[in-house]
Amino acid sequence: MTEYSKLRRIMVWTARIGRCRGFGVQSPWAYRMVRYVINEHWPYYAYARLAARYPRLGVVERRVCELCLRLANRLQPGRVLTYGVDGTALPDYIRAGCRRAVVDGGGDGTADKADFAVIAPCEGFRRVFESFCAAACDDSAAMLLDIRRDKTMRRLWRKVLEERPGVVTFDLYYCGLVFFDKKRYKQNYIINF
Repeated sequence: MTEYSKLRRIMVWTARIGRCRGFGVQSPWAYRMVRYVINEHWPYYAYARLAARYPRLGVVERRVCELCLRLANRLQPGRVLTYGVDGTALPDYIRAGCRRAVVDGGGDGTADKADFAVIAPCEGFRRVFESFCAAACDDSAAMLLDIRRDKTMRRLWRKVLEERPGVVTFDLYYCGLVFFDKKRYKQNYIINF
């Protein structure tokens, strides 16, 4: 994951200040997701133990890992795909959120039967994401890391926003969340994370 300077993080936070804590979100489901999962500030049961185990994580990387813990806790996925993710921190955070989750590194590039996917930009990430989307059912979710990293990632994120049917997306600047649910209206929320 790209490391962001403190000045850059402050600029992003300031630019999105009107979009924190669920302000302007009309959907009750999306409001609860923003308020109690994405921007939850209470310390979870495993934060201290995991922070002691991984003391060298950057600020943004730790926040993304903690978000994955909260998402796994909320979604309770059976199988989680992590593709292009370096290290063991993220899988450990996911397992702390859902002990029954089987975390697969996705070395073979297949994404079928996964309930939740965390995909980082690397060679083959687009194919893996498309494979995950094709097999996704209601209540599946994906996290795309570094959606602002380069032109390829920005183009993929724009394609998800414009072309992918049956999704609700959350643009957190550092990553993007994609929730699949055909019962919900297609919507994109820009959130200060």
